[in-house]
Order: sequence, then structure tokens, then C-alpha cells
Amino acid sequence: MQNTKKKINRTELLILFIISGLSLSAGLKVRQGDEILGSWLLPDNLEIEIFKRGDKYYGKIIDVYGFNDGQEKDIHNPDQLKRNDRLVGKVIISGLEYDQKSGEWINGTIYAPHKGITLDLTIIEINGRSLEAKGSKLFFSKTIIWKRI
Repeated sequence: MQNTKKKINRTELLILFIISGLSLSAGLKVRQGDEILGSWLLPDNLEIEIFKRGDKYYGKIIDVYGFNDGQEKDIHNPDQLKRNDRLVGKVIISGLEYDQKSGEWINGTIYAPHKGITLDLTIIEINGRSLEAKGSKLFFSKTIIWKRI
């Protein structure tokens, strides 16, 4: 009877290790995607906060200090009715999804208020306190570095 009890305990222990390993692995993937969360300073001095809604990531402007010679309103918006909107609080990043295979955030868009255009956005990698972001429109693309605040 003791041998049977030991086998059951070993089997249960093995199952527990497998389940724990799978749970830990899934948790790491979620945390890797969430690594983008927080506040970032863009090269044009816009401060943004990346947040998560469901399984997608978004970004809103939290400060415009030093942005585009003091621009505080969305004066370049192609929609004339929105040109008087304040930039602080405006969601400019939408729909980013974390791709576990590539380790990139893909399928997003970013609105550039200094030009009034929307670009496709991919976050290529996060390296310590900076990240590499690529914005593209048609055949043109530009990669810039954001700094974590």
C-alpha cells in the first residue's frame, strides 16, 4: 500500500511541476508584452503613457512641455473640427498587439500631431530604458528611439 501511495504522490508531483511550468511560461509571455507599459519620452518632447485595454496597447499624451515650439492644441489635425482640441489626454497610439513569436508589438497606429498624419506603428524592441519604434506610411518608414521616463 505504501508503494502505491508513493507512485501516486510522484505522479501528482510530476503533474504539478508540468502545470506550474506551463503557468510560469504563459505568465512570462504576458509580462514580456506588458514591458511596454508606462511613460515614455518621444524625440519631439511629447510624453506619452502606454496602457493596456484587453489584449491591445494604447498611448496617450501626458505632457507637451517643449513640444513643437509650445504647441498645446491639435492645430495640424486634418479634421478642422478637432484643431482646437488639447493634446494632453489625446490617445495617439492605438491597437498595438504583442507578437510572442517575433517579440514585437505590431498592427498599431500612431498619430503625429506635429504633422497631422497617422502612421503604422511597430515597436521593434525594448532595450533597458529605451525602445525602438518604427513608423511607416506607404513606402516610407522611420525608426526612432523613445526613452522611458
